[in-house]
Amino acid sequence: MQLLDEPTPQGPAQQVAHRLRHGAIVDDETFDALLSEQAQKKSVSYWSPVAAAQQASRLFHDAGAQRILDVGSGSGKFVTIASLTLDRRVWGLERRGNLVRESRQLAQDLGAEVVIIEGALEAVEPKRFDGFYFFNPFGEYVADDVDRYDAQFPRSFEAYVNDARRVERWLRAAPVGTALITHHGLGGRIPGSYEVRHTERFGKGIMRLWVKERAEDHGQAFFEIEEELVTAEELATMANSPDAEPLVAALCAPDAPRP
Repeated sequence: MQLLDEPTPQGPAQQVAHRLRHGAIVDDETFDALLSEQAQKKSVSYWSPVAAAQQASRLFHDAGAQRILDVGSGSGKFVTIASLTLDRRVWGLERRGNLVRESRQLAQDLGAEVVIIEGALEAVEPKRFDGFYFFNPFGEYVADDVDRYDAQFPRSFEAYVNDARRVERWLRAAPVGTALITHHGLGGRIPGSYEVRHTERFGKGIMRLWVKERAEDHGQAFFEIEEELVTAEELATMANSPDAEPLVAALCAPDAPRP
């Protein structure tokens, strides 16, 4: 194996890839310089920090996840870092065509084995994966205009709830041993068959590794609200309060499981 004190390849992308393959520190400014101008401007809010992506990759490895999907992979920052860190193929799902093209180019520049699937949640078969990465994937549906990545993503309360429910069904149907990592929260319910194995702070966000420990959840679920975990019962109580947010009320009792 090539050592870090050996001569590194020429070129910014090759140097970044070299360091990531060897588990070395890469600062976000250096990595983000490989992205488009728009992706660089939005990096702090929309893409995982390099250190967080490296740690998430290690957590997936320790949990035994072999086929990892980043839901809402954006510019490709997480998937390329994970691929180079783990030395394996990593998948991303992205609905914006311009970001699909950008992330594929980034993977090519870095020499990362990445597959980007273009489309919404319906474009993937979740049973193909045993590891899921979620970086607040639904928040843009209800974000203020100033906080959105661009105008291409639809603003829709209904779409937020539908996507959150779909992912909950994914997780409920997944086999025991499935791992998921949430960073800045999933934004929907996580079945009670999953347990938190690791919690860590990166900047203002909390990262959690969840692993499915049991086949049945018996209707139980967790919801991440900022730094706290609340149960389905607590969420229902919140939803019934006079000042409850509509989103909390909508998510407290999602529809029945479907294939």
